[in-house]
Amino acid sequence: MKILDLFSKLVFVVCLILLFIAVDKLSIIAVKESPFYEYNGNKINLNMVKTVRPRIDYIITYQEDDYSDLFHKYSTVLDENEINNIKKFLELAQKSEFYSVKINAYMMLDKEKIVLYNSEDFLKSPSKFVVDDYFLNTLRKEGLDEFQYKNLLKIKSIIYDDSKKFFEDVISYAKLKDSIWMRDHIASLGRSSKANKFMSHIPKELKTKELKSIDIEDVVHSLKNAYSQYIGIR
Repeated sequence: MKILDLFSKLVFVVCLILLFIAVDKLSIIAVKESPFYEYNGNKINLNMVKTVRPRIDYIITYQEDDYSDLFHKYSTVLDENEINNIKKFLELAQKSEFYSVKINAYMMLDKEKIVLYNSEDFLKSPSKFVVDDYFLNTLRKEGLDEFQYKNLLKIKSIIYDDSKKFFEDVISYAKLKDSIWMRDHIASLGRSSKANKFMSHIPKELKTKELKSIDIEDVVHSLKNAYSQYIGIR
């Protein structure tokens, strides 16, 4: 009797396992027969989609970029290699004096754009000021005379971290009159031509948000999740 009871229990367990396997396979078949992707409250029938393409657009620009590459928009395929590239770019930007970062990942289901991830706008503005050739030549066009020019050479190439101190020294050494024009232009001219081009692309309402290591980890994690969504339906 004990052997029969043991055998009965074993048969029951085997049947239960087979039942679970059957239900799992039926679920897979059901999914395949009804492959819908939900987006913004709508369902997209993947059986009607001919092509699925993962894409990423991003602007990661910083001081070390060539002048012509500032704010260049990159648009390419979203994959693991590109995610690794973006991580390296973010780490380089984090160490730079100034940078701007914006990343958008999405899928194209034929002509339908499915947004997978939008990053925050990360921004660090230039904070260094210097009397350089660009600064001197610009002021000469505004009427700087030879005496004033030679006096400014005394502080040429000195890096300032304080815009107020920079302004005061320029006014003092060049014997310039404190004016509205001077207050509006001295600091911006002291940023260098590349920094000024950078700032010309920044909306005035955009606030500083510096890129931290935890932000880089979050961006990379979010991009991997976005890519996983594509892998799940391709």
